[in-house]
Amino acid sequence: MNYKRCSEVDRSLIHQAFLNGYADYAIPMNIPLEPFFERFFGPEGNTLEDSFIAFQSDEPVGLIFGGIRTFDGYKNLRCGTLCVTPKYRGEGVSQALFRLFVQNGTDQLCDRFSLEVLSDNDRAIRFYEKQGYKKNHTLSYFSKSVENNQLKHTIVDHITIKAVELPVAEAVRKAIFSTHINWQNEVEYFMKDHTAHCFAAYLDKQIVATMVVTDAGKIYFLYVSEDERHKGIASNLLAHAINERSLKKLTISMPDNIDMNEFLRKLGFKKANIEQFEMVKMV
Repeated sequence: MNYKRCSEVDRSLIHQAFLNGYADYAIPMNIPLEPFFERFFGPEGNTLEDSFIAFQSDEPVGLIFGGIRTFDGYKNLRCGTLCVTPKYRGEGVSQALFRLFVQNGTDQLCDRFSLEVLSDNDRAIRFYEKQGYKKNHTLSYFSKSVENNQLKHTIVDHITIKAVELPVAEAVRKAIFSTHINWQNEVEYFMKDHTAHCFAAYLDKQIVATMVVTDAGKIYFLYVSEDERHKGIASNLLAHAINERSLKKLTISMPDNIDMNEFLRKLGFKKANIEQFEMVKMV
């Protein structure tokens, strides 16, 4: 078995290793090459230099993606994916890829490693625990279909909602830095999503609430100032975005340190059956 950095090989081999590794996955992962790279090496934050690929002769049979960002205040190396072609599983390929991944993070003086894994994937969880990872947070997912571009809500007359630039949400996020937000909802992620839009609610020219949502209805960020909560401002923001962007569906994810369950339930959101664990390993 031969191992290389992804920056040393042709992009088509990386794509093929991914397709091979997820060939038996319950959810089809037949993503074309260009969308594949736009997704995994765009907002996801992986880099070719921090990712590794395994070859059996000339066949790509294993893959691990990595990306370094400041996350939760740490210089953090995240594992963006780890997959091995089914017939080569159990032969130490995952362990070898992971050793390269960890050594790369150590060489780059990272403080912490992180990843997400489906909560019912016991085999993967055991593997990561053997590598020294511990469960940190549980991620939940919610969704709601939107009919006729409308959301049932009580109109709040004393606020003004405007479309603003994404750096407005970035500034709000920095002001609540100590609050943990999952990797896929962080500033570095949504700032690289060209389909993301920001809306802000103003009271007497002061921003009291901010939301970032994509054209597909994915909510990255929704925050209301503590003094203005439970006044209908968040639902007004959502209703405004639905109308402005003609959204047909809303989705949102969050870690268990953020409790929006009751708010979402009242608006008709349904919790998905899947959950993920965020797992971390300190250096």
